[in-house]
Amino acid sequence: MSPKDKNSASTSSGGNRSPHHNLKNIPAEWSERVTPLERTLVPKFAARAYHLPGNSLCADWLQYMLNNHPVIGICCHHRLHPLKTRQRCIIFLGSFAFGVAITNICYLWFISTGRDAEQEVFSIDLNAQESAHYSVTAGLVMLVTVGSGIHTIFDRFVWSVSACRCCRAGGTFESNSINSPNRSRWQDFGTYLVVLLVALVIAAATFIVILRAKMDGEGQTEIPYIQDNNTTLTDIVDSVKDFELEDFSFMKAYCIEFAVSLFVYYPFFDTVLFSGVLGCFRLPLLGGRPYEVRKEEKKNNGKSGTRRVSALEMA
Repeated sequence: MSPKDKNSASTSSGGNRSPHHNLKNIPAEWSERVTPLERTLVPKFAARAYHLPGNSLCADWLQYMLNNHPVIGICCHHRLHPLKTRQRCIIFLGSFAFGVAITNICYLWFISTGRDAEQEVFSIDLNAQESAHYSVTAGLVMLVTVGSGIHTIFDRFVWSVSACRCCRAGGTFESNSINSPNRSRWQDFGTYLVVLLVALVIAAATFIVILRAKMDGEGQTEIPYIQDNNTTLTDIVDSVKDFELEDFSFMKAYCIEFAVSLFVYYPFFDTVLFSGVLGCFRLPLLGGRPYEVRKEEKKNNGKSGTRRVSALEMA
């Protein structure tokens, strides 16, 4: 074979291959199972990307909601998404438990410091009628700022650890995890870590809920075991059998708030982030889809004659 033929054969066999095919030390059998599409989409799904290559505005918004919504994503996520149904259920359970814990921690903080959670911070009057007067209390401000902020950080941390994009297809350490005899364990390490973390959060949330129910049921103003040194852990556990359903009425209110946040606030605020208006369409993190589209255009700048195919069509 002449040098020209060799060059032609090399071009025909590798000209259309993804740059990710140049990763070193990837076995041939793995390259056959992990397609270029996976190496393109999996890192984007793990990073909660607003934009997939070739997608329109509506297609990107739809895939973002279906892949990232805590409830809808359990059943409607993309088949190549690194987070499967079981992992999403664990993350959802952890998010619910952490929300219960942080909400009641804020409540216990007001009691332990002697502050009034019902103290009015400011009010809103829509008109002269008395029924249109809305008061914003110190407890609400604490939950919306500190509570929601910590809850959001927890959710994003658990998501990132469970997705573990660095060891999956297209990730930074993909070749290392592939060559390891414990390849699946490396890729699922984040999932195991999240299971342990969620178990600890559920245990902490259960303990805090019992404390709250005990205080509400007995009308205590001191936190058992923490401020009231006369109460032991055994006393707290033994008091569970004396609880009534009314002692957990605060959980009913939290469940309603959690449902509203999932199906009203989450779509609204994530659509705002998706639009990129908070980052003037140009800033990282806040630039939303316009920022990611601009990055893709810069990356593909200079490449002409290539048809842009939707990632969902390729799937």
